[in-house]
Amino acid sequence: MIDLSNPIVLIVGGVVLLALLYFWNKSNASKLRNRRNKSFRSSYYERKKEREKEKE
Repeated sequence: MIDLSNPIVLIVGGVVLLALLYFWNKSNASKLRNRRNKSFRSSYYERKKEREKEKE
């Protein structure tokens, strides 16, 4: 069985944990950015339509 107090195991485990955290955070950030862009885009077009109506 693997001894969890072994320094090599702790270091490898820490690096794996950091890698998982990094990629998980990266994917969350990109999903959030896409969501924000969509809402910005839709609100932009709504405002544009309102301006066109006001000009008429």
